[in-house]
Formats: sequence, structure tokens, C-alpha cells
Amino acid sequence: MIILILLFSIYSFFILSFLYATIRLKSHKIDSSYNNGISIIIAIRNGELSLPNLINFFKNQDYKGPMEFLLIDDESNDRTSKIILNTSLADNRFKYYSSTEGNKLLNYKKKALDVGIQNASFNNLLFTDVDCLIPSTWVSTMSNYFSSGYDYLVGPSIVNNKNKVNNISRFQRIDFLLLMVICRASAYFGHTLASSGQNQGFTKELYIKVGGFIKVNSFIGDDTVFLQHCTQMGAKSNFVNSTLAIICSRKELKITNFILQRIRWVSDANKLWKLNPIFFSILFLTFIFYISFPILIIYNLENYLIIISILFIKILNEYCLLHVGAKFFLTKTNIYEFILWQIFHIPYIILVGVMSYFIRYFSWKGRRLN
Repeated sequence: MIILILLFSIYSFFILSFLYATIRLKSHKIDSSYNNGISIIIAIRNGELSLPNLINFFKNQDYKGPMEFLLIDDESNDRTSKIILNTSLADNRFKYYSSTEGNKLLNYKKKALDVGIQNASFNNLLFTDVDCLIPSTWVSTMSNYFSSGYDYLVGPSIVNNKNKVNNISRFQRIDFLLLMVICRASAYFGHTLASSGQNQGFTKELYIKVGGFIKVNSFIGDDTVFLQHCTQMGAKSNFVNSTLAIICSRKELKITNFILQRIRWVSDANKLWKLNPIFFSILFLTFIFYISFPILIIYNLENYLIIISILFIKILNEYCLLHVGAKFFLTKTNIYEFILWQIFHIPYIILVGVMSYFIRYFSWKGRRLN
């Protein structure tokens, strides 16, 4: 029982710390006079269905400064390259490149992104994915943080749960929302913990300084690892604390795709301790708490009042963090989704954590990753 209370106390400390930071955080005020050049870089593999929307999102950006859009075809086998080429001929802000032109030492998406970075005309770089929904204020809001002296930006994202949804996408929405809330809160303490390639930015100068993607080339979950690598090398990072930069990402409707996506994300967590001991400690202690929680409950059933109290406080703390944090992301904590998440969250964390040590090969858009 003492071990259970100790683990719960540590977990509660993290959750309440993030709740405190979430309450204290204020939205960033935008300096509309900033108009330095921005290069937007997207690696695209088999994106013919999403490309027309992406191109329209970019054309509708309200940023007043110079922009260029570097679209890199990552060895697609559909009409992606033809769409990009036709767009570049019609609008010279759009640039067509192929990942086959990239550094042979880099793997897959890193090679494609490196092509875009090396060919970027401007120092300030933004990144997203082809299947995201992007507001017209995205570039102007994200770029404004570069004017404040930051060289690595983590942008806010939510899961697009409009139209077709099921219980998998509902669970994913709450799970990803909590991740984003924690990521935003961590910036309050000066340690931006995680990043996602669907909404981030960094400077070309920083990329060259840290040696590009070479040092993280062997990692599969590369966005957060690259952020931690840059932080270790002295990067000044921050979470973009503005609702005007929120991007909607694609949802997963199949449980196998969702679980494999999460396993891919955490597959390199055991290597993070060298890059960021604080982040690794939070991940490790959270995993230990979740994997120990059901075992310790079974062996302490005689203390059922204490166990019920711990469960109640855990659920209450997590709900408060989600409820308060969701307001920034212009969404609400749906009670049904939260209950669904609570029921399956512990077995989900255990499954993903354990399987990440055994599954080392992944399939993504017809490509094997390892």
C-alpha cells in the first residue's frame, strides 16, 4: 500500500503541476508588423487526395511577408508529383522537389525534409503534414514567435473529430488532447517536452548548427527526439501559445493503425534519458505507475476505501487538467469520451509501452520503417 501511495503521489504531483501551469498561462499577443520571409516545408507520400486542400490552405494564408512552399514528393506512387509540379508552374511560391535528391545517409521522411531545408530561401522554417486542416492565421502566428528570439517552435494541434467518428477516434481525441495540454503546460516551466511534425518550426541556422537529422536518423519517433537533441545543443524552444495556430490532424478509425501509431511514437522513449532526463523520468514514472496500479490494487483489496479514494482523486485530477486545458484548444471535454478514455487508458498504456520493446518494424503508407 505504501508503494501505491508513493507512486500515486508522484503522478499527482506531475498532473497538478501541469494544471497549475495551464491556469497560469496567457495567450501570446501577435505582433502584426513582423514580416520576415518564411519557408513552409512538407514531405508528401501518396498525398493526391489531400494535396488540393493543402494547397488551398496555403494560398489562403494571411501572412503579409514573403512565403515559399516547398513540397517534396517522398517517392509517391500516385499522382502526388504531378499535382505538385502543376501547382508550381501556376504559382511560383510553390516549389517542387523529390526526396531522391536528398542525403543518402538519411532515412525516409528525414531525407525528404532535408531536401526542403537545404533548398529553403529563408532562415525561418515551418512544417506540417499533407492531411492536416490549417487555419489562414497559421503562418502569421507561428512566424511571430521567431521574432521573439525562439529558434524551435512547437505548435498546437488537435485531432479532427468531425464527420465520421467511432470509439477509436473518440479515445484518440482525448488522449492526444491530454498530450497537447501537457506539452503546452511544460513550456511554462521552461522545458518544452514534446513536438509533432504536423505543427512545428525551427530555423535553418539551428538545423545546420546541430548537424541536421544525422544524429537522430536511427530514431523512428523523430520529432520529439529532434526537439530534445536541439534543446541539448542550446536551442531556445517554446510552445506557440495562440489559438490562431491550432491545426487539426487526421484521426485514426482502425484500432490497429492507432495502436501501431502510438507504438511508433514511443519506440525510442528508452533512448530519451540521454537527451532529456526530465522528460524521460516523467514517461518512465508514469509507465511504472500505470503498470503497477492494477497489480497493487489486487494485492491491497482489504484497503478498498483507500483504493477508491486514490481512483477518485486520479480521475478528478485528470478531468480538471483536461477540462481547463481544452478551453485553449477551443474544444470541450466530452464526458462520454472521458469515461471511455478512463476505462481503457491503463491497459492501453501498458500495451503500447510493452509492445514498443518488441515491435521494431512498422508500415507507413506502404513503406517499411525500422
